[in-house]
Parts: sequence; C-alpha cells; structure tokens
Amino acid sequence: MKVFVDSSVLVESFKGNKEARDLLLEANKKFILYKNSIVFSEVVYKVIGLYAGKSPFTLKKQKKIENIFKEINEHLELLKFINTLPLNSKIELIALEFMEKYNLLPNDALILATCKYHDIKFLLSLDEDFEKPCQQEGINFVNKVEKLQKE
Repeated sequence: MKVFVDSSVLVESFKGNKEARDLLLEANKKFILYKNSIVFSEVVYKVIGLYAGKSPFTLKKQKKIENIFKEINEHLELLKFINTLPLNSKIELIALEFMEKYNLLPNDALILATCKYHDIKFLLSLDEDFEKPCQQEGINFVNKVEKLQKE
C-alpha cells in the first residue's frame, strides 16, 4: 500500500520529535513511502534553517549554502529512500480546486492533489489543515502511529 509523507513528519523527525520519528518508522515497515518535489523543497529549506540557525535566504545572501550542506547532508539522505511522484498540469488544476474548496495554501493543495491524482489513500502528516480535506477526498489522514497499526 502507498503512503504519502508530508514534510511536517520529516521535519519534526529531524528535530527529534519522537512521535514523528515513530510514525515514519512504522509507515516504512508496512508501506511504500512517497513524496513530491514540494515536500523535498520544504524539507530541505527547513532543515537548512534548523541547522544553520539562520534563514536560508540569509545564508544564500552570505553565500554559505554550500557550507551548511556539509552538516546536513546525512540528514537529507532519508529523502532518497522515499519515492518521488512527479507533478503535472493535471495535479496543478486539482490543486487550484482544492485551494478554493478547502482554503489550502498552494503547497498543501499540491500535496493533497498529488495524493488524489496518484490514488494514494494515506497521507502521513502532522499538519491538521489536511484532516478535513482528506476526509472529504477519501484519503486517510494519519498523524498517529495507532492509526497505522490498524491498517
């Protein structure tokens, strides 16, 4: 079975959140994990900021992005083990509908639209903004290990 992993789970796991880490580990045992380029971008951006203690934009201006990658590269290895689903114009159109229908921001709408388009029935996320839209779209919102253990 396929599970889409939202950036919130990955970022919180990197921050040491045990619940997020356990959720990711449990999902990896039972399911095939997926992400899209939006999740990749959000995770890399947030991890750069976390480990540098500065905004990624500040690091870019200071030409220090390269330096921080030496520190965070091992953390980003996890992204390589999560399959990447492509975005396309159909997903973008679905995302626009979801933005209007569920009051979602573009990245969240693209994540939900990717799940819908690729018929992924489980969204692993700690972002409560997904709960109602997932329910409406027939996607299981999973934010606790217990919900995965029932599957």
